[in-house]
Amino acid sequence: MVSPLRFAVETVETLTAAVRIGMPVALVSAPQAGATGPATLAGTLVQVLAEELAGITYVQLLRPGHPLLMGGMPLVTDLRTGSMIGGCAELALMNAAAAQLAHHYRLPIYNSCGITESKLPDVQAGFEKGLTSAVTALAGAQYNHHAAGMLESLLTVAYENYVIDDDINAQVMRLVRGIEVTEETLALDTIHEVCTDGPGHYLGHPDTIARMNSEFQYPHTAHRGSRRDWEEAGALDMRERARINARSILQSSWPQTIPPELDAQVRAEFNILLPRAVMAPGGA
Repeated sequence: MVSPLRFAVETVETLTAAVRIGMPVALVSAPQAGATGPATLAGTLVQVLAEELAGITYVQLLRPGHPLLMGGMPLVTDLRTGSMIGGCAELALMNAAAAQLAHHYRLPIYNSCGITESKLPDVQAGFEKGLTSAVTALAGAQYNHHAAGMLESLLTVAYENYVIDDDINAQVMRLVRGIEVTEETLALDTIHEVCTDGPGHYLGHPDTIARMNSEFQYPHTAHRGSRRDWEEAGALDMRERARINARSILQSSWPQTIPPELDAQVRAEFNILLPRAVMAPGGA
């Protein structure tokens, strides 16, 4: 969509071609409240819904039952400067509301979080990303676009931020998983054993050991040890630890994203300039 309430001709042509060959699509509506959408959050959501329903109607007229994502992704304008803003409570609220609207229509939702206006992975980036990611995920968004790596209002990507955001998103997904309440998790028998005949604490109890890795989420880069441990490890802040991890991943991880037989088929049909050896360990 080209907010407010317009579709670009070339986009519709591309959308039409994608639908006709059976390709699933995401219908993105991303007005900026105060610029390409009303200044009120509710008004921007009304416009998002109108744009989304128009797009959904068009797709279903082309090909009834065609798979799609409802792409409500409202953004915010800093009215002091006119700049697009993503790391704020208003974006979190609107994208959470967009997710709930999608659930009302029983449609899967594609929206946004994890945006920050910070220029580097710092405290600002952490709190803006954590806030928007947690709120939209808890509202039920199935797919959060921009959820990792982004800085500077989507203008910059930092490898170490992927590592940091992986820690943030793991905690967010632990929030989404919630608290399991069953006869076993209420732990009445465990409480009775520990407090009646046991040592008076739960460290070392079989139930504690058994649930150590299922009940709790442990970060890989955030530091939870003592100050002495931290100082002995070099007194690095999280950004430096993430940078080291990112370099290690880039040097050691070689995922096979394309099966060899498919790679060979593509190379037989097209003049691929990049040799396969460059894409493997030890390549130039």
